[in-house]
Amino acid sequence: MGSLARSVERVIAAEMPDRFGLIFDGWTHASEHYIAVYARCEVDGVAKTPPLCIAPLLNDEEEDLLARGHMAFLATMLPRDYGMQLGICCLLVADNCSVNRRLTTLTGALLVGCASH
Repeated sequence: MGSLARSVERVIAAEMPDRFGLIFDGWTHASEHYIAVYARCEVDGVAKTPPLCIAPLLNDEEEDLLARGHMAFLATMLPRDYGMQLGICCLLVADNCSVNRRLTTLTGALLVGCASH
């Protein structure tokens, strides 16, 4: 499974443009917090939304669910899996909670808030 995931990550990374957006949401199940992250970009005039990760947000007791924890997760996952830096993300699509509003302030990205929250 690991080699398949790496192959898919390489294909996605090869298609990603210089600027992109991130769509993400978090949820908790059985006291474990997860985050799903998708990219949003245009490739050859076609809108694309490839999945980037669905993973537990916390890996150790030192991490938290605050904006800095989300930022650290994204800033680690993007270069490790896709060779991209969080700084080239131009927008975040997420619910309007205070953590996501703070995350956009920290990253300099625009927040496109979800109307259902």
